[in-house]
Amino acid sequence: MPNRMRNKNFINLFIFYSLFLWLVSFGGSLLPVHFLAQGISLNQMIFGRLIIPLTVFVCLLIFKSFNSRAAWRIAAVAFFGYLLLSVKVYNLPQFYFVHILYGIAMFAFYLYYNIAHFKNTPTAKTGYSSALMFSLGSIIGIFAPLAAGYLFKADIRLLWIFSTVSFFAFFYFIGWQKNFHLFYSIKSALFEVKSTRYFFLLEGVWEAIPFGVIPIFTLFFIKTPIEYGAYLAYLAFVSVVANILLGWLTDRMQKRAVFIYPLTIVMGLATFLFIFAVKSILLWIILTGFLQFLLPLFWNISTAIMIDAKPNLELAMTGREFLLNIGRVSGLLLVYASFLIEKTPHNLFFILGAVMLFYPIVLLLNTKIRKKYNYL
Repeated sequence: MPNRMRNKNFINLFIFYSLFLWLVSFGGSLLPVHFLAQGISLNQMIFGRLIIPLTVFVCLLIFKSFNSRAAWRIAAVAFFGYLLLSVKVYNLPQFYFVHILYGIAMFAFYLYYNIAHFKNTPTAKTGYSSALMFSLGSIIGIFAPLAAGYLFKADIRLLWIFSTVSFFAFFYFIGWQKNFHLFYSIKSALFEVKSTRYFFLLEGVWEAIPFGVIPIFTLFFIKTPIEYGAYLAYLAFVSVVANILLGWLTDRMQKRAVFIYPLTIVMGLATFLFIFAVKSILLWIILTGFLQFLLPLFWNISTAIMIDAKPNLELAMTGREFLLNIGRVSGLLLVYASFLIEKTPHNLFFILGAVMLFYPIVLLLNTKIRKKYNYL
């Protein structure tokens, strides 16, 4: 593809991605506070979070042939349905159903967007492009939750009105995107990521921390929309600059595995510290901010390592999503069980910290000891 056409497609796609991230962050970031105010318990919220990757996993098993535009339209409608049905939660079945809609939206959007994003990325810019993709959510996450928090306090109806406007803007922009067809089998997708499959499983299990523990456990400390929005904005702010810089640096060095070792070791050790953070709001804010600083860097590099292997992109992204969501279901099951068994989670953080520390061990075994794979 000529560079000029690729750049035009990439810019168009990036604007489209920005609209989706705004819709998700502005419309959905404060819903945990809203659910809490409607009498949904933290345990029930954790179970709702568990339903999301489980739905993605089921969708991957069922919908193996789809066009990208059709998938994105389904994602838009499913997420908007999630927002509308969250305005007033009357019972638990409704609460759990809206998380099924959220899972459908995540499946239908991200699988196809990730493929489109890296199809339009020059090989030499993989790390930088990956950094842009993960940083954009952080950049939008600085402003969207704050804006949502103020509207929530002023008049919650304004929040739903602006979310509706955001939905129509995103839906309109789908027609501007280049359409492509995806067809896969799970067997071929898993074969395509055979060199990185254990990494995706471990990553998915550990992601119970950012997807389950942090957004829900924070409600022990912060319960108002403006304060919760400010906290989310703080988490987003600390991740932006470092991610862009690291993407640029790893493209120049072309040695991404070098960065994975210290990142995963520090993230594993930081996970252990959550044992103490659950008792102190100050330590919680510091530790979650530190982890959020590292997390986009980790996502950037782990994704770029797979892309650098030059696989069949459609199959590789499908295999990645399949394994990540198996891991996420497993990790969130651990979180849910921990919330039921332990009044204050402790053992959970030992397990998830150990899971992350397995990441550099597997990397070392595959590269230096078995010499089975070579990762950039």
